[in-house]
Amino acid sequence: MPEDLIPVEEKEVIGALEKVIGTPLPELTELQYYNIGFFVHEGHISGLGLFSCGLTSIPKSINSLSFLKELYLRGNNLENVPDEFFSLDSLEILDFSENQLLKLPESISNLSSLKELHLESNNLVSLPESLGSISSLEFLDLSENDLKDIPSSLNNLSNLKTLDLSGNKLEIFKTTINSLSSLEILYLGNNELTTLPESIGSLTSLKRLNIRNNNLNSIFESIGSLISLTALFLKGNNIETLPESIGALSTLKYLGLMENKLKSIPKTIGSLSSIENISLSSNYLTELPESIGNLKSLVRLDMHNNKLRSLPETIGGLVSLKRLNLQRNDLNNLPESIGKMISLEELKIGLNHLETLPESIGLLTSLKELDLYDNLLKELPKSIGSLSSLEILDLSKNNIKMLPESIGRLSSLKELDLSSNKLTTLTVLLGSLHKLKTLILGFNKLESIPDSIGSLFTLEILDLGKNHLIKIPNSIGSLTSLKYLYCYYNKLEKIPDSIGSLQSLKYLYLGNNNLTELPKSIGSLSSLKYLFLRANTLKTLPESIESLSSLKYLNLEKNNIIKIPDSLDKLEKRGVKIFK
Repeated sequence: MPEDLIPVEEKEVIGALEKVIGTPLPELTELQYYNIGFFVHEGHISGLGLFSCGLTSIPKSINSLSFLKELYLRGNNLENVPDEFFSLDSLEILDFSENQLLKLPESISNLSSLKELHLESNNLVSLPESLGSISSLEFLDLSENDLKDIPSSLNNLSNLKTLDLSGNKLEIFKTTINSLSSLEILYLGNNELTTLPESIGSLTSLKRLNIRNNNLNSIFESIGSLISLTALFLKGNNIETLPESIGALSTLKYLGLMENKLKSIPKTIGSLSSIENISLSSNYLTELPESIGNLKSLVRLDMHNNKLRSLPETIGGLVSLKRLNLQRNDLNNLPESIGKMISLEELKIGLNHLETLPESIGLLTSLKELDLYDNLLKELPKSIGSLSSLEILDLSKNNIKMLPESIGRLSSLKELDLSSNKLTTLTVLLGSLHKLKTLILGFNKLESIPDSIGSLFTLEILDLGKNHLIKIPNSIGSLTSLKYLYCYYNKLEKIPDSIGSLQSLKYLYLGNNNLTELPKSIGSLSSLKYLFLRANTLKTLPESIESLSSLKYLNLEKNNIIKIPDSLDKLEKRGVKIFK
């Protein structure tokens, strides 16, 4: 409804507010907390937004808006609220967040229609007892304040669905909240709580319970009574054990227990029939209960940074699991049953002590990412070639001397990291990986590269650094998508002319080799930006180097260049940084 159809007295309020904030207040079709403006419903102003207007006090004129249902005063500099403000008995949503409020008057209970109250990010140290008299309240956000306690009257808010007390200074939860029969969301994270009352177990409507980043040593036994709970956040406490009753949470979908002090998990965890996501990372677990295999709905299991020595054979029962993170444990082997996890898409087992992989790993035909870096692998099973969906394979920092020819069957592979192994040769079938974009072979003992590498037409990054290479095959000129080529710290004596065909190449690292000259074709690298030739035995440079139209950086340090060609002067005049 146009502004000119609202009552005169309400129009006058808008005019007065515009003078206070120094800017026009537009009429809005909808109102949200970050708006500046007003909203009209049935001929009256029903919504008002004064977001970040620099207010230090609440304009008295607002009290005249008797039909006001929504008021957003977020992001101002309010320190207190006068008693007379709370005469707005039609108000349903009140947002005082991101101000500097120290306290609220008892008269807040006059807001008898209030459903939603935002008080987050203020300086509140206490709350009025009368807050518990607003029986209509459904949403109460008190996060990021300085509260050490809450009034017992809050237990009277029988219609409350969301209570956020996170980011305060609560040490002991004294208040009984067993009468909050409608409560669905309770956030207590980032406080200083050492214990929780058993009365929380009475909240049978509770769906989300967040107690992360406190000082809890244990969890109340009555947690098993939370029959509606779907998400339980317990990250960053000092929890050493879990109650057996946790297995009774049949509706639970998410369980977050990372960064605690757990040494074991109760067998009853296998009864969490609805669980989809479990995170137990950064604990002290040495084993998993066999009952873990019963979790047929589990999609993600994160166990990284524990002390696991082995996995139960029953883990193969996790037929819905898509992501499994076992990084940074003490695993020496994997059970054959891992091949039964037919839905697995991401398997991370880096930073363990694996010496072999089971043949059954080849059965994981849905696997897209396999991370095995920093283990003790000496070889790979032939079955690895059966991973037809695999896109990322990280085998860096192992003891692999030779690759199975079956690796050439990984038709979906896009990234392959074999750096820091003991490879001396490569299978020619590596050239069959036609979707490969990144190939990392640095820090091995390679003396040659197969010509078949030229078949990797989609390759964008090729790292051959820190090997024993004397030459690069001519076929490298076929890598027309290549952008980064690393050949530093080898024994290269020459570069093939075909390198000039690499029209997409941007970075070329040839430092610390035995190069005495460069091919003239190097001047054809029209996209080249960085050329590193440091620590070779170059005596001259081809004049064609001045044709490198995109060049920004050229390093020629520690060479034996006798005569500086004119082409370098031309490059310097173009703004190329040259280190001689």
